[in-house]
Formats: sequence, C-alpha cells, structure tokens
Amino acid sequence: MSDRPTSRLLLSGAVWLGVLVAQAWAAEWPNPVANDVLPALTSGLTHGPMLGRPASDSVRVWVRTDQPRGFDVVYGTQVPLTADSPSVHGTTSAATDNTGTVDISGLMADTRYVYGIRIDGQLVDTRVDVRDAWPSFRTLPDASTARDETLNPEGLTNLCFAIGHCMSQEPGPRSGGHYASAPVFDTLLSRHGDEPRFMIINGDIIYEERRDGTLDGVRENYRLYFERGRSFSRLGRRLPLLFTFDDHDVGWDIHGCGEVGLGEGRHLMRDIGLAAYGDYAGWANPAMPSRGGIRFGTASMREGSDVLVDERAVFTDLDPDTVSTIHVGAYTRTDSGWKRPGKGDAANPPPNAGVYGLVEVVDANRVRVRPAFTTTGTAAYSIGTHHYYDWRLGNCHFLALDTRGERSRFNTQDRNDPKAFILGEAQERWLLETVRSTPAEFIFLISPDPWTVYHTAAHVSTKPGADQDDKGDGFPSFLQQRERLLTALEQVGKPVLIFSGDVHHAASIRITATIWEFLCGPLASTGHPRATLGNPPTGGSWESMGRSVDVRWLSGFPNDLPYQRIRNAYYGLVQVNNAAEVGRPEQTGLRLAAFDRPSVTVRWHDAYTGRLVYAETVAGVDR
Repeated sequence: MSDRPTSRLLLSGAVWLGVLVAQAWAAEWPNPVANDVLPALTSGLTHGPMLGRPASDSVRVWVRTDQPRGFDVVYGTQVPLTADSPSVHGTTSAATDNTGTVDISGLMADTRYVYGIRIDGQLVDTRVDVRDAWPSFRTLPDASTARDETLNPEGLTNLCFAIGHCMSQEPGPRSGGHYASAPVFDTLLSRHGDEPRFMIINGDIIYEERRDGTLDGVRENYRLYFERGRSFSRLGRRLPLLFTFDDHDVGWDIHGCGEVGLGEGRHLMRDIGLAAYGDYAGWANPAMPSRGGIRFGTASMREGSDVLVDERAVFTDLDPDTVSTIHVGAYTRTDSGWKRPGKGDAANPPPNAGVYGLVEVVDANRVRVRPAFTTTGTAAYSIGTHHYYDWRLGNCHFLALDTRGERSRFNTQDRNDPKAFILGEAQERWLLETVRSTPAEFIFLISPDPWTVYHTAAHVSTKPGADQDDKGDGFPSFLQQRERLLTALEQVGKPVLIFSGDVHHAASIRITATIWEFLCGPLASTGHPRATLGNPPTGGSWESMGRSVDVRWLSGFPNDLPYQRIRNAYYGLVQVNNAAEVGRPEQTGLRLAAFDRPSVTVRWHDAYTGRLVYAETVAGVDR
C-alpha cells in the first residue's frame, strides 16, 4: 500500500492543530488546498497505514518507511487531532524491511476512532485519494454493548465479517502500461460501509513478480502489490485485516516442506517466503504460544553426525514447541529456475539439502536433528515455526490453518496413503483439542486449501483426464487425514463452517449435516473453469474422492473459455445472527434480544457491482 506518489506532509506545528471539521472521518478534513492534488512533500512513509488484530478494546497499526524511523499513531474519537490527542510511539526496523507496528489499547467497544501517522512532528496525509474519507476504524462490539438482563443476559452481539481469497492484481493493462487496481475492495467499502468489522484474506495475497531468489525479492513482491493495489490500500486503512498464506505467497507449490528426511527441492523456499509474509501480512494475526521467529544462518555439518553447528547462533532461547521443521539449503524461484540465494541451483544443491526435524537444543551453537547428515560441508539453513492461529469472538471460534508450511508430499498413486499429511502432527493435535474443548456455538475453519473440491491442472492442460487429476493442493489428495478430521469435526455436534481458497471459484457445499465448505472468491484473480474443480455440478450430489457431498451452489465458470478471460470475481460477507434489535419500553433506543437458535448467513457478492449473487444460512443448535 504505497504512498510514494500520494503520501504528503499535511500540516505542521500550530497549523494542523487548528483544523476544524464536523466529523472525524469526513473527506474534507484535512484539505489544505482547493485543488484535487495536495503538495507532494516527502514524509518518509512509503506504505500504509494498515489495520490488523481487530478487537473490542484494541487494534494494531502497521506502516513501512523509507528507512528505520520513529513514528506516532495519533488517534481520538473527535477531530481535530491535536498535540494533546492520545498517541502511541513505534519504530520501523531494517530487520523487517523498514516495517513496524503499534498496538492501540484501552479503546471503547463498538466505537469509531479517527487516526493519523505523525513523523518528525508532522501529520501525514495517508489518504489514497484526496476525495477519500480520513482513515478511521471501528472497534468490535462486546457483551458490555449488548447485555440485557431479561432478553440477552449473556450479552450476545451480531457480527459481520468479509472474507475472500486469491487477489492477483493483473485484471488487464491500462494506459501507461500499469495494472488496474482490483475493484473488489472499493466495492466492499462503498456498498457495505461499516457492515463488516474485519476482513480475512484467505491466501494468495500476492503472485510471483519481481523475485530474484532472495528474501528481499519476495519483499519487493509485497511492496509492488501493496503500492499498485490502491483499492486494497484504501480498504486496509479503514477495515482491520487478518491473513493466511498459500502457495503463491511463498512461491508456487511447496509440497513436502514438513516431511522430515525429504531431500532437496523447491519446498525449501518456505521460510524465505514466510519471513516476508510475516513482515507484510503475518503481523496482523493473533499471537500464539506455538509461534516463534524464523531463524536463518549458515551451518557446518559432518558426515554421519546429527548435530548442526552455527558458531554465530544463540540456540539457548529456541523453544522446541515453536519449531516446525528445519530446512538446509533454501531455494526460491527465479526466471531461470530454482536457485539457492548466492549459491547453487536445483541441479547442484548445497551439502545435505533437505528437511530435518529438531531433536533437542544441545547448547548455544548446536542443535541435534534427524536424520543424520550424509555429507561434510557448510550450507545455509532456516528454522521454521508454526503459523496456524485461533481467536474467539463471543460465541464464534475462528481457527486459521496452515495447509502449506508443514505438509508432506502427496502420493499420486494412492491418495489414501496413511503416511501423507497436509497438516503436521502438532497442528492436527491443536485443531482437534481446540474444537473439542471450545464453548463456542460456531466453529469457523479458515483453510487456504480446499477440502472437497479438487484443484486440477485442467485450466492449463490438454491432457485427457486432466479434470480428474488432482494436483495435490488440497485435502482431496490427503484422504486419510481428511476423513479422520471430518469424522472428528462431525462428532463435535456443532456447526463447522470451512472457508477455503486456492481455487479461483465460488461455491457452497454441504459436506455433512453439520459441516460446510465455502469458497468466497476469487477476489481479483482470473477465474478457473469448472474443470479445474473436477467438474462438479453447479448444484446437486457429487462424489469428492469417495465422499458424497451436496453442492448447493457453484459460480460455474465455463470450460469453453480460456481461463485468462474469466473475469468474474466475488467477495463473501458472513453474518452471525445472534440477536434482533428491538425497542425499549422507555423509548430510549434499541436493545438486542437473543434468538433461541442462532444462525450464520454466508453471502456472495459480485466484486464489480456489489450485487448479491447467492446466500446460504446455517442454523446453530437450540439454546
């Protein structure tokens, strides 16, 4: 979300303290010139602000600057923002590509706040366009805003959030050779305003551009998308976001990055991609005890030894519970193929390249791994971490999965292979323990990859049977784990709504009496024809790798068009219906009366017009 051409130092000193307006978020404040173009003064802010971690009493604000700098987030419920307005100080760091965050806490529930970024004592105009409203956000409601001793003693509130997946920014060139900004985010804001309280971007935030095989190359990919995606930039200033990652965020398919013992391959790019993802997207997600930092270094190894040595490391503060797998030899994609940064290529891997498991921390410079090394030498390594997370809002429990970073390869000859997995052991255990113990009435699984629809290569392949050849992206290629998880989820006895991505299609699928799968997209990417999903019906019964499911609705992109010409795009709005607004006997406003049976309505809207296309309601259990 670059402000390189539009970030402006707004007003300084006593001048900006005296700006008066009627509303905090009015586009007219501040507007120091009569023309449409404000003075292009240098502020040091290159990207942002962007909002994340939505809550009833806090929010996180992210920015990126041209170099490591201090900054303040100034906020309040009224304008003008002045030197006396509350503020939180933060800094950007070279270690995170000059990005930084601050948490604004102690906020009032269900309240709108206007905010600004101050650098070197000057407030920056962070509007994408001078006609835009001034950046603001609204905190989530909580029980304190809804409790009624008679009609709603638990203080249940209604909730609406937006969700979608796959936001490529290449819908077509415009004048000057630039790419158009995807319309979906402007449509969402203009048509729905404050209705959604946050948005989940469910994977494929970026697609591969400007990558050179290094961490900075992936960061440049994010910088590119954030600066030319003006509608996304506008949304992120006003609506808090949460993210998951999928293959394009990391760099094409990364099968096997959780399979201990697997040799060299392109899956070893994982931590390079995820380090950049953490700088630009992962910061917005809730913190988890299972998440640590990604570590990079250069290790020496001896043939027959199981000890990785790095004399410059400090492993004594490494918590084994936060480690996923260790990769030796990090590859990423370049125009000429797969390469390790600075050395080697896919045909000539560095010594001992592959996936390893952590056994123990030996001391500050040594960790024991499995399996043992086969070659004496030195190579780059990375220590990965868990990226799944969860959070609760009222009677809803959200669980965001990592379906890429800890998976094994899939068995093309036997999709029932019990050794194959899409979720690692730690993540599966966390998932099942959480859904079995949660008191929430609704469980939302945010899964970057599908559970029932395939992802074939039919949109790029003319091979006979390509529409039935699942290429291993989703759960249909890991049937043992899929069926084990679906059986366990059904036994929970609560509605489980799985929101999946990866496939450029929209769908509503009933898997069992209590489990549903929803694809709410693509937000901006070109559509996949129906054959890429395995040619399911647009409505009716369908066999998904041995499991009969009910396709309630499918966007049905046709097979007779090249997929580059399928421009249809959608976004989802998910509405949790807990209570009805009713009057008060004393005629002093409205109150919320809890329903005897809550429900969730999932709505699909056309990304260009905002028109309602389809809706599905899932009933909860009687209270």
